[in-house]
Amino acid sequence: MTDPTGPPAADYPAPPWRARGVLWMTVLTAREAPELPADLSPVGGRRTLLLLLVRYTEGSLRYDEFAVGSLARRGRRVGLFCHRIWVDSPASLRGGRRLWGIPKELARFSWDAETVRIRDGNGPVAALRLGPHGRARVPVLRAPSSGFGRIGGKRTFLCGQVSGRLGRGRLRVLDWHPPLPDLASPSPRCTLSISAARFVFPAGTRLGPAGSPAPTNPRPTNRRPKGST
Repeated sequence: MTDPTGPPAADYPAPPWRARGVLWMTVLTAREAPELPADLSPVGGRRTLLLLLVRYTEGSLRYDEFAVGSLARRGRRVGLFCHRIWVDSPASLRGGRRLWGIPKELARFSWDAETVRIRDGNGPVAALRLGPHGRARVPVLRAPSSGFGRIGGKRTFLCGQVSGRLGRGRLRVLDWHPPLPDLASPSPRCTLSISAARFVFPAGTRLGPAGSPAPTNPRPTNRRPKGST
């Protein structure tokens, strides 16, 4: 894993980061509730997971991103707490860790028609099949794209925004490996996508002391969810 304290800040853009691309968001159910740090409270079901797949094709940086997390709250602030998040850009990794305390990791994203396979230095992470965007789409202006991080002992908060055309999306989990949370079912409860998306990620806010971090599960032998292909 890359050292979050180096290299120097010049390797990534200063905030705000601005980008264009496409986003898929899927709601899944974990077999067991993932743990959250003590200073964060879950929003919605404790076993509810949010899967985000983003392709940033223009802007401050161009990269792919895959994240699995829980919607969480601290006071009046609500955002995604990432249990794991991977990108294919070293600059995005360093900037994400240094600016917002988001624990990004490096991975390779292999696209083949409508299928993407994500693989890090330890082996396969996940494989997803994407369907076409639904035709009925609603313009969305300045929807929140917020998340929690940690820098040293301080909780951080990124209050980003996304706009674009929101509609139903299609995503199927083909493969799913530890250390991702075990799934009760690979079938999504709901999938949305934003096409022609525009993202703005400003400087983060430090909220105060962070609770004990959630434990990281070791990577056992590879496995697939029930019903995967």
